Amino acid sequence: MQLSKNETPLFERLIAIGSYMTFGTVGMIYLLLNYFVIKKPASRFLTTNIIQSFILSILYAIFSLLYGIFMPILVSIPLVGKILLFIHNFLFETPIYFSWSFINFIIVLFLIYLSLFALFAKLPYIPFVTDISKEIFK
Repeated sequence: MQLSKNETPLFERLIAIGSYMTFGTVGMIYLLLNYFVIKKPASRFLTTNIIQSFILSILYAIFSLLYGIFMPILVSIPLVGKILLFIHNFLFETPIYFSWSFINFIIVLFLIYLSLFALFAKLPYIPFVTDISKEIFK
């Protein structure tokens, strides 16, 4: 089966999906193997998706770190603390779907959205992240 000029190979789409589902780990391993072993440049589609998934994982880690630092401080404020604790319990502790919390459910839906776009060889648009990943190639 021959591919047309604009068609992205299935292997690259699967690497992009794996990169989104593992928050960039599969993509970075593939880029390292590609650079040191195969010595063939990755396509722009694949590299952009891998960079985008890696940026998302860094933003997620920063958000989690800041949340872990500031939440105990904000909970100690008398009225604000009770409201924030209620919001935290609803978003992070209350099971919505089996044992998934609301935030876990939203993250999985977001990863499915990204993976479906990668499966159809499209670049999903995430306002801040896609602009950065496209800016790298200019």
